[in-house]
Amino acid sequence: MKRFAAICILMLAIIPLFVASVSAAGAPTITLLNDLPTHLAVGESYTVDIQVTSDEPFVYAMAMHDSYYPGRGVFFTTSDRAHWTTSAILHMTITGKGSTADLEAVTAWPETETWPAGVAPLGIVVGVRYQGGEVQVQRYYFAVTVP
Repeated sequence: MKRFAAICILMLAIIPLFVASVSAAGAPTITLLNDLPTHLAVGESYTVDIQVTSDEPFVYAMAMHDSYYPGRGVFFTTSDRAHWTTSAILHMTITGKGSTADLEAVTAWPETETWPAGVAPLGIVVGVRYQGGEVQVQRYYFAVTVP
């Protein structure tokens, strides 16, 4: 019990240091340059462009995908990253693979979102890492229908 209390006290002392170091790096601006897709035909591709800007150079910025039904209905053909800069445009390409009509409704993905049946719930996650280990993350969740 004493060990648990000591760990808790240590964590409370360390957390402000992490918060201070993240705010010292400054928050990057992460902006979608075009709309997220809602409908794709089989074989149709759509590229989402994401701009990342920062006052301070970042080690890297990375865009990756997240899917509730990976590989069903749609798939991402790319992920993207940029290194040692203050501004970058990242690209994520999504392609319609097959009908989403048979996909079940989803509740609580990611947190409390509810997605109706017949759509592929997707996400694009953008992370920016600064020297010293500070990381800022922005998530964009959306759903795509493929007839």
